[in-house]
Amino acid sequence: MTANNAQAHVAALLTDWCDALVRLQIRQPAVMRLDGALLCPACGTVHGRCHEAVYPLLCAARLTGNAAYLDAAKRLFVWGEQMQCADGSCRNDFKSDWKGVTVFAAVALHDALFFHGDLLSAKERSAWEKRLHGMGAWLCENLTPQMPAYLNYYAANACAMALLGNYFSNDAYRARAKALAAYCMCHVSENGLIFGEGRPNGALSPKGCRAIDIGYNVEETLPALCRFAAVTGDKQLLDTCRELWRAHLVWMLPDGAWDNSAGTRAFKWTYWGSRTSDGCQAALFACGKDDPVFAEAAWRNFELYRACTHHGLLTGGPDNQKNGEHACIHHTFCHAKVLAESIDSGIPAFRRTALPADRPVPVRYYPEMDTYRMAGGSWRMDVCGYDFAYRGEKHISGGCITLLWEANAGALLAAGLPDQTLLEPHNQQPSVHPETWRSGCPRLETLGSTPIYGQQYCDFATLTVQEAGDDPAVRTEGCLCSKEGQLLPGGAYTLEYRLSADGLFINGSVDPALIETVCYVLPLIKSAASVRLLQGQLLSPPEDCFNLCPGFLCSEYRIRPDRAGRFRLKIIADTNTAATKTKDPALA
Repeated sequence: MTANNAQAHVAALLTDWCDALVRLQIRQPAVMRLDGALLCPACGTVHGRCHEAVYPLLCAARLTGNAAYLDAAKRLFVWGEQMQCADGSCRNDFKSDWKGVTVFAAVALHDALFFHGDLLSAKERSAWEKRLHGMGAWLCENLTPQMPAYLNYYAANACAMALLGNYFSNDAYRARAKALAAYCMCHVSENGLIFGEGRPNGALSPKGCRAIDIGYNVEETLPALCRFAAVTGDKQLLDTCRELWRAHLVWMLPDGAWDNSAGTRAFKWTYWGSRTSDGCQAALFACGKDDPVFAEAAWRNFELYRACTHHGLLTGGPDNQKNGEHACIHHTFCHAKVLAESIDSGIPAFRRTALPADRPVPVRYYPEMDTYRMAGGSWRMDVCGYDFAYRGEKHISGGCITLLWEANAGALLAAGLPDQTLLEPHNQQPSVHPETWRSGCPRLETLGSTPIYGQQYCDFATLTVQEAGDDPAVRTEGCLCSKEGQLLPGGAYTLEYRLSADGLFINGSVDPALIETVCYVLPLIKSAASVRLLQGQLLSPPEDCFNLCPGFLCSEYRIRPDRAGRFRLKIIADTNTAATKTKDPALA
């Protein structure tokens, strides 16, 4: 892939997105609170962070010479005053007092000025720099480990303080940047995964698990630390960041998706990344100047952006458009910043190569997430016993499958959430079809009971692995629980998942006394796959439903155990009609 070819493709998508942002800019001069903001077609509101789009809009103006982008950026900057606070910080949105997002606004404003400030008049540039100076002063004083936040904020501020320290020649900012970067580097697990996407950052769950979110790690924390290292010339840290990227690249699927099925913040999982974080391309392209595997990862993820873009907006998942879901503008204006940064920093030429996910190890265990990642032939599977609660909400646990992927069919199971929940209503979009919105988690669950008792709520289940040649298996044992932690009397269960070359076998058992009240729920993604029931009973024809996180249409099967309390099924991928074809470039 030549540098010019890659840059042309990235620029084309950026301008496509920016065209949509311009179309959605509000023009109401009589209403100062709204004039110049960007209207979200999915949420029917204005997301307060939309003023961060000043940077990609200026980049598009530079690329095309189209004055419409420049005008839109200037009007958006003026509207951004509505989010500004007297102390120099800015709020998340009209109905939120969270000011940590100041760090993302500061980096976007810095990049707009640093790369494209010459497009502004002297008066305009002075006003933009004045706002940036106020943000910097607030960030240096307030966004420290003493301020309760998730780790990605401290990493982002390490980057912001380094950038602003250079821009304003401010040694206090530079010192703060170094201290924050050092703090972040104390939050790396035994398998090279960054933890801290929970509070407190170093907390341990009862099982000894850490607060780890792959989506935020690869789209926010790691890119920020890489940029800090590059800006400060810290070669040792940059080398360390590359090794951390290698550890995280294991979680990229061959189709370019980020597997965040077991993340603490999986409620924001969008298959290509995460809803309100920024993206991985700029950092991976920068690392790709020395090793093509990083540029390959950036490119595959970029191609998924293109596949999920409709009418100029990045949708929240592969099937959002099919389900009639509107595109939340948050995805586009956040990820447009990283496409702009990729262009302005330079995209290297690179040769297409294999990713770690193309040739995975058969069994890998992550004790920090109590999660097994399995691979057999063309199959990939995650089985999760993770018990780290986010904001008091239970994580999918119990030994549920959180991801099943096959090279010819793509994603077949993608759990996301244990049930339908908007944990951050300001930062999540509701479905336009709430009656069909259901969890994508395959699970044992009671029928019609109040409360519902389910496998997904059992945070003390035990997982054991059995490696038998090329057919690895995971066995889990637990007890059906309510969301509040109550145990169902006699609700013990056992499940075994065995990958074979031609499919996944699921064997389960419960107390025979429960066969009238318990079923196995299987939300199979609508793709080139089928279910073969080998033992048990299908209660009714599968029902169509939509899994909002990470955005898939599903057919929900409900399977009742037989009289002995047992059920057995096989999931088969159709290798002739492929929904997603992924080949190992190294073998092509």
